[in-house]
Amino acid sequence: MRAQRGFLVYDSVRDRYEIDYRQTMSILVNELLLELLLETRGYLKGRLLDVGCGKRPYALIYDRCVDTSVGTEVVFSPHGTSAADLICFAEDLPFPDQQFDTILCTEVLEHTRQPVQVMHEVARLLKPGGHLILSVPFIYPIHEAPHDYWRFTAHGLAALCRDAGLELLYVATKGGVVVTMLVLAHNIAVRAMNVASKLLRLDPPLYHRPSVRWLLCQPQWWYLKLSRRLRALFSRLDPQQGITKRLSRLLYRNNALDEVNQWLACGYLMVARKPATG
Repeated sequence: MRAQRGFLVYDSVRDRYEIDYRQTMSILVNELLLELLLETRGYLKGRLLDVGCGKRPYALIYDRCVDTSVGTEVVFSPHGTSAADLICFAEDLPFPDQQFDTILCTEVLEHTRQPVQVMHEVARLLKPGGHLILSVPFIYPIHEAPHDYWRFTAHGLAALCRDAGLELLYVATKGGVVVTMLVLAHNIAVRAMNVASKLLRLDPPLYHRPSVRWLLCQPQWWYLKLSRRLRALFSRLDPQQGITKRLSRLLYRNNALDEVNQWLACGYLMVARKPATG
């Protein structure tokens, strides 16, 4: 059985999630974010707040982990407001203190006018010991204009957490150098088609046509297939991870690769916790 919310599809027979290219052409970014979010399922519990929920695609993940959930959205959201329980700004969330065990905020902070205030609101609403799961873009084109205001580094996210009184557990990169270059190339291709469509007065634009969308997504799908097959191959060849760990230590001796990926990441996902005391 298949269930779909927005761009996210869940196949319960295969227990597998996938991105619907007919809803979004940002396959690579969304697939990598999906992988990172699936790794955070251990933090999903109790009462959850989905800030900037859009069409609530990630409810397909968290609904099976939490007791209840609440979604908020802004009135000008390009994703609509039909899936939201409340219409409000993330800077002013109308809930009493310490109401939520988990707060999810994916690809929202860059669209808020006062991100520092948003982080303080999140800290206020979390119960002691509760978790924030937040993702942002970094090297990524302007989107949802004119409501695209900021880009955050991993260091910026850490500072926002500290200033809000949250304990940063980890920050994961949402793709490194190769992914970022593919994402930028894809966006350039889409915008070039948009210009061509306007010059040729095509309606709908070329990139809205299913066959064109399918072709534009091919490089992203091939990258995902190749990277997953390579990971599976290494897992079979080195089940105890001995060779992989030694190679990793060699390559990361000076943290060079990690620094490059941080420098040229298309985005980040972080998990933070509100201290249980203090």
